Amino acid sequence: MARTAEVFGVDEAGRGVAVGFLGVAIGNRVLVFVLYKKEAARVETMLQKRGWKVVSIHGDKAQHARTKALSLFKEGSCPLMIATDVVARGLDIPDVEVVINYSFPLTTEDYVHRIGRTGRAGKKGVAHTFFMKENKGLAVELVNVLREAGQTVPAALINFGTHVKKKARPTMYQVVKEMVDKMGYAVKVV
Repeated sequence: MARTAEVFGVDEAGRGVAVGFLGVAIGNRVLVFVLYKKEAARVETMLQKRGWKVVSIHGDKAQHARTKALSLFKEGSCPLMIATDVVARGLDIPDVEVVINYSFPLTTEDYVHRIGRTGRAGKKGVAHTFFMKENKGLAVELVNVLREAGQTVPAALINFGTHVKKKARPTMYQVVKEMVDKMGYAVKVV
């Protein structure tokens, strides 16, 4: 497996422009992951309007439409597929050269499954991930995944923070003191 993972810090406007330039222009088979069904339909429509030959798979499509889209993608007649996480596990799709995480998944485990669609059977592949400020809570986990895989961790990702702040829980003394302050007098706690 020869897989390269790249993470880009982008804003909403940057994703729409960038997706058209990442690997598609050179004729690679590209799998673009999105988080939601409506987002899949929206991205598919956006790319079709820009002239790309694209199909999509998500839960709002009928089974025959999903099967047809998968077949077109596998045979290579449609080199660009938009998909929700339904494709991240269990489907064998050979020769995917590029994976684009258009929207970051809800967990880093799902991220690993998504990028696992490329670089299979000893072939080379690359995974591009758009990481936005809304994903900040997963930055630490993503940094750890990239480091464990021997991938470059972008400075922009490290800037999100590399440690998790623990919520401070009040001590029993602080709880009682707060009660006393609110009530104005002490109460015996049994």
